[in-house]
Amino acid sequence: MLLSESANLMMVGDKQGITLEPVRLAPLGETPLVSVLVANYNYEKYIGHTIESVLGQTYSNWELIICDDGSRDRSVEIIERYLHADRRIRLLRKENGGHGSGLNAAYAASRGSILCLLDSDDVFLAHKIERVVDCCRREADAGFVVHRVIRVNQNGRRQGVWPMSDALPEGWYGAALLEMGGVLANLPPTSGISLRREVADVLFPMPVAKPLVGCPDQVIMRLAPLVTPLAKLDGPLSEYRLHRTNSYGSPRITAEFLSREISVCRSLWQAQHEFLERRSASLAARLKPVESSFFLEYLGYLEARLSGHPSARARHAGMMERLRKQPEARFVKFWEWSIHLPVFAFDFAVNLMSRQSALKQVLARLKGLL
Repeated sequence: MLLSESANLMMVGDKQGITLEPVRLAPLGETPLVSVLVANYNYEKYIGHTIESVLGQTYSNWELIICDDGSRDRSVEIIERYLHADRRIRLLRKENGGHGSGLNAAYAASRGSILCLLDSDDVFLAHKIERVVDCCRREADAGFVVHRVIRVNQNGRRQGVWPMSDALPEGWYGAALLEMGGVLANLPPTSGISLRREVADVLFPMPVAKPLVGCPDQVIMRLAPLVTPLAKLDGPLSEYRLHRTNSYGSPRITAEFLSREISVCRSLWQAQHEFLERRSASLAARLKPVESSFFLEYLGYLEARLSGHPSARARHAGMMERLRKQPEARFVKFWEWSIHLPVFAFDFAVNLMSRQSALKQVLARLKGLL
């Protein structure tokens, strides 16, 4: 058996070569300390609500570490009001370096056995930390906990649950993820993910170069399933705010938006490859290109159709070949006929399915997710 040099990440040698095994997790105490990590930049409008949501938790053994990443608004003034009211809150200040750098600083100062990530414009529901702690005790081998999030607009109005219909992933993926081009679907954003300390020790620090400095949650989504099994909590436990000043607040799915997503997807794959290569060159060589993943084929087709690119038909054929092989695939007939739709109709249909709406809010309630 070979033990990597990095925080218990196991690599086992067998006849097929080196394979991944999960990190070893230490037993949790009765009331483990939970570190809530927040990176803030110019979110004076929201940061107070974010802090209040942690203060209102039903689980009390937590520390809230906020790294202010060089804000130029009144964020620090607002945060400092809470420092005097509760010793569990700590403020770090540094020059602006991006979301990933702020999260790195908060993580380096943390002491908890469990880490819950929280964006500075989002909020936790009251039972969030309690439910995560219970899950970590129940799923003792899982170091990555995920749950659904409620999408809200800039004014806090609820607009549906994500993911609503698709199942959250759970269990150990390990080497199987190498065959999937490194992409695991239906993982929630920052405020829907939590990590055990042993897993975070393997993953941190987050990249501080563009474009990945702006999406540390996506880096965690790509690396954590290579390190540990996932545990899921089906109900939503946080509100994820979408507005024009955050990464995914765009009101529409456009060709330009998709082009950026594809570029980030390739950068994330490169981060995975480098992560694996530091442990075993043969392991990194088994990571299939991200172009082989259904997710990138799907994004590529959408981009080609919305931009009117002549490759749209070829991309459609490739996507449909993969889609028909997926046992839980939905809307297969729509995607099959989507190549024949005029661009304006295709644009309308894609945005109707992808964006949130009052109808999706009603459906979420009928499904018992709200």
